[in-house]
Amino acid sequence: MRVFFLMSCLLVLLTQPGWAFELSLLHVNDSHSYLESTEHKLTIGGEQIYAQLGGWTRIATVVNDVRSEKANVALLHAGDAVQGDLYFMKYGGKPEMEFLSRLDFDAMTLGNHEFDKGAATLVRILENTDIPILSANMDAAGFPKLAKRVKPYTILTFGTEKVGVIGLTNKETVFISSAGSDVDFANEAETARRYVKELQTQGINKIVLLTHMGLEHDKQLAPTVAGVDVIVSGHHHTLLADPAAMKALGQNVDGTYPVVVKGADGTDVYVVSAWKWGRVLGRLDLIFDDAGQVTSAIGRPTMIVANDFKRKDAAGNKVAIEGEARQNIVDIISDSGVAKVVDQDPLAAAFLEPFSEGVNGMRDDVIGVATKSLPHIKVPGVTETGLSLPHGSLIAPIVAQSMLDKINSTGNRADIALQNAGGVRESIHQGTITVGTAYTTLPFDNTLYTMEITGAELKGALENGVSCGRGAFPYLAGARFIVDMKKATGSRIRSMDVMDRTGKWQLLNPGRTYTLVTNSYLANGGDCYGVLKNATKRYDTGFGDAQAFIDYVREKGKISPSFTGMTYIPAK
Repeated sequence: MRVFFLMSCLLVLLTQPGWAFELSLLHVNDSHSYLESTEHKLTIGGEQIYAQLGGWTRIATVVNDVRSEKANVALLHAGDAVQGDLYFMKYGGKPEMEFLSRLDFDAMTLGNHEFDKGAATLVRILENTDIPILSANMDAAGFPKLAKRVKPYTILTFGTEKVGVIGLTNKETVFISSAGSDVDFANEAETARRYVKELQTQGINKIVLLTHMGLEHDKQLAPTVAGVDVIVSGHHHTLLADPAAMKALGQNVDGTYPVVVKGADGTDVYVVSAWKWGRVLGRLDLIFDDAGQVTSAIGRPTMIVANDFKRKDAAGNKVAIEGEARQNIVDIISDSGVAKVVDQDPLAAAFLEPFSEGVNGMRDDVIGVATKSLPHIKVPGVTETGLSLPHGSLIAPIVAQSMLDKINSTGNRADIALQNAGGVRESIHQGTITVGTAYTTLPFDNTLYTMEITGAELKGALENGVSCGRGAFPYLAGARFIVDMKKATGSRIRSMDVMDRTGKWQLLNPGRTYTLVTNSYLANGGDCYGVLKNATKRYDTGFGDAQAFIDYVREKGKISPSFTGMTYIPAK
């Protein structure tokens, strides 16, 4: 009788209209060809340490673990899988795309950097993967091969349940990348509404937008499109997680995970993003009722950490942390709830190994020649060895010029480039310049940010930079200035000119808005440049500073000292 009663109760539950469908949604975005882990500073137990984050061999481990735990798992990529690390330079997207297939991604949307080398190259890149590639608002009618490969949406099937995934690409891609005249992008919101309705006519009531437009854009999009449950966001390298838990590891976040926005139909839309470079695997555990409404959405993003930690010794050298000290770090990370120490997946590691060997060998590839030595002294003056450099660093202005040229090559033009002295770590000696030289000179994996800033704000930023000195000291491209260190703090930039689009020098206009390109460290307020953190229309382009320098040297073939950027008047 008791068994019969329990079976009857179970039958009633199974036939109720609210019977649930559970889905674990995993996602990455802006991995930018960083297939190996990358170094990042954390604070563990009050001590600053250097950890290795991410890497696709560890992503594979976490994905496999979730799939072993959960019956229904969707794995999505929100764009910019390529362009950034040496793997793309060496192999043109092959290992990145093959990893998408090996990990059995359910879909990827196209990001702007997928178009950096043009539509024809993108078609060849996509030949290396068989997963669905999405971009509903892309119009490639003028390039049939691309139009045939890319679909507006895909439908994921889990038993009797179906989930629609619609891809959207930033319509600004035509300006910030190299899609070409045969490719265009329609309005994202109008496109989303069209395809949501198309999926709904097929009886699909669980819909995900897989976008490459940036979190703020997606937060504005959500209230304009009815019928959307989740937006998986890419483009702006946004880190979402529990703020307190991340703060305990010395890491700030951009918001909580997920961000909840009211949709056009009054229901909650859950917006998620997973930082950059495969450092975080996003995870949103969802429960849907029969009507396709989300009744539960629990965020479990994981920052992926390798079991390899370093600290600086008394001499400032990075040394490995071993034994009990390392185990204490592992325990703190494991207990954080937002990060996890992860081993490599053996099959993924075996796949990556020959590509890694090729990348390591590439570091000796010659990209150009320095006709004269380009010494790096942070602040103009006389070095400890007696070398007189009244203009300061001879390599930092060239780095700044490479940044400016990189942005201007995309059509999304900038007026001025700003490089801090501390962001350049080595002099470049006369003779050949290699890929390895570039990454030694610019070792911090900074990306290039563009932003709008007034002439007055820029002058104020430079005043802070010259007064802070050392690593903060500014070097520019597209502008020239006089620094008078005899003046009081805040009055040391005596004059400044900006080169206009015709190649003529114009006096800096305090009220005019200029487009500035700088590295991500300064863009986020580092080295006394807090004003840049509050600049408008900030955009992380995803281009690496070392990559921009490599491209510049390759194009020029030869680089030489340039003395046009600054006149420095010492305090004594």
